Amino acid sequence: MEAKNPISEKTVSVTEVNNTIKACLDSSIFQGLEVFGEVSGFKVSGAHAYFTLKDEFSQISCVCFNVVRTYRPRDGESVVLRGKVDYYVKGGRLSFQATSITPVGQGLLFLQFERLRAKLTEEGLFDEKYKVPVPQYASNVLVVTSKSGAVIRDIVTTIRRKNPVMDIIVRDVRVQGEGAAHEISGVLKRVDSLGYDVIIIARGGGSLEDLAPFYDEELVRTVFSMKTPVVSAVGHETDFSLVDFVADRRAATPTAAAELVAYDYYAMVDAIKQLNAAMSRGVNRIFERKFTRAKIACVEVSHKAKSFYSVRENRVRLLMSSLESLVQRICRNAESRTEIAVAKLDSLSPLKILARGYFSVQAAGRSVTSVRKLKSGDLVTMTTGDGSAVAEIKSVETKV
Repeated sequence: MEAKNPISEKTVSVTEVNNTIKACLDSSIFQGLEVFGEVSGFKVSGAHAYFTLKDEFSQISCVCFNVVRTYRPRDGESVVLRGKVDYYVKGGRLSFQATSITPVGQGLLFLQFERLRAKLTEEGLFDEKYKVPVPQYASNVLVVTSKSGAVIRDIVTTIRRKNPVMDIIVRDVRVQGEGAAHEISGVLKRVDSLGYDVIIIARGGGSLEDLAPFYDEELVRTVFSMKTPVVSAVGHETDFSLVDFVADRRAATPTAAAELVAYDYYAMVDAIKQLNAAMSRGVNRIFERKFTRAKIACVEVSHKAKSFYSVRENRVRLLMSSLESLVQRICRNAESRTEIAVAKLDSLSPLKILARGYFSVQAAGRSVTSVRKLKSGDLVTMTTGDGSAVAEIKSVETKV
């Protein structure tokens, strides 16, 4: 079956559509318009300005060529633009070309932020007395930002250039749009008790509405209640959010925040090495001085010791000589007393008595000291100085 050709007589090209739109918008009705709104994302490139004009419900991209000829508004300021609606055919983009910009006053969003800032200032949330110092030597840092942006790369690169050992933890959050402030606030509440040394809240620059989450009252009060030191790095150097005012430290940019929290590891190592070398030199000098003093003291002690021991040696020799004489006298006296005692004992020895004609009599293995212990017929052993004999008792006579 042959496919039906989708192109018909009514089919037109993209260029024809855009040209038609362009032709309609080039009509007089869209020329010489005056449009009121609030400026957002105002940027100047060369001689031209590019920004967004918005109100409560809608917005339109704007361009002002040769902006030096007219008023240059700030973000959040209400203005009246005079110009025309333009349609870029090739890109299919609608914009408003302003020939002049007239200030009307500050925009609604800016006024809301200013009222909130005044309220929180009066409550004391921005007072310096509530701010805590950022640790000089933080070992870990938590970065609360969007992982998809260039901000986190800038922070990590900057920290690692100074410090290769610090722990960097990232909590991915939305940093613009509805609900972003509540999400950041929730993360901060959950991590406050986890022991981080410092927390960086960061995002790149943007328009006032892009930075709106960082003007949120809930987020500001959460940062105020944090026990962990908080560094705010929101927007560019000229951007000031309410989180900047309530944070413990404000950094002009995310890169500046990284510089602030990261101590220079390499400089510290060099300083420690230099200090160690200086201490080593000092210790060596002290050791050399002490060693020299010790050598001198040793020589002095050696001389004194020789003199001391020479005197003591003579005294000891005299004492030894006296002691030797005393011991000899004691020994001679002891020998003399011993000889006398031996002579006395020898004279009293039973053997000496037996040698003079006496007998020692034993019966049944016991010494006989009385004849009354003997009876006729007993066998006795008689011992004298030159031997012994066995005899039988024939009779026993006792003295009355």
